[in-house]
Amino acid sequence: MEDQSLERVLPLLTAEELAELEKLGHTIHRSAGHPFFLEGEHGDFALLIRKGHVKAMRGRPPRIIDIRGPGQIVGEMAVIRTKPRMASIVAFDDVEALYLPGGRWLQFLYDHPRAMHALLAMTDDMADRATMKNVESELAIEQQLAKRLIELADSGLGETAAEGTVVLRLSQQDLAALIGAKKLDSVKKVIGRLKGAGIIGTGRQVITVLRPSALREVANGDLTVN
Repeated sequence: MEDQSLERVLPLLTAEELAELEKLGHTIHRSAGHPFFLEGEHGDFALLIRKGHVKAMRGRPPRIIDIRGPGQIVGEMAVIRTKPRMASIVAFDDVEALYLPGGRWLQFLYDHPRAMHALLAMTDDMADRATMKNVESELAIEQQLAKRLIELADSGLGETAAEGTVVLRLSQQDLAALIGAKKLDSVKKVIGRLKGAGIIGTGRQVITVLRPSALREVANGDLTVN
């Protein structure tokens, strides 16, 4: 699956901008499952993810609306809009981030219009992806799950193992939340079918993509497993 994200075309930060931004903040860490901030909180800082991945979660019960990784900014819009956080940001694995105080982050953007332009492009791209996920919510759960697994594998979140297999350290509950499924049982049934077809494997808090090409066929609607 091709990654069409605009930040690949227009870098969010150049090397010079990143070096300058590093001087404005300080490093913080969170281990898996621990939040950086919660939905509804006052937003007075942004974060630049250096290492690891975070989950953007929204609603009650919380639904995973996105996963962000190294080089991406989170929490920026609450600072820019001076409104409460629209989502919680929770560490997916061990995460290192650059903490950017709100005032300094805003001044950096005012002083660097190229970075502001890149941020707007990134935000628009995320909105496009959110719209696409809403459209895809009408697809069969099997196809939705396959699309999200491929997306996560392509994002670099997984660990590449023998013969091209990809290990994703997430639970079936995580997958259900990522596609907004209301019934975990229906997700478990689909995972069981994919596992029975030898396309994926499962373990404790782990899903392994055994046959990426077959999973892509399911994601594209070219293959159905029974």
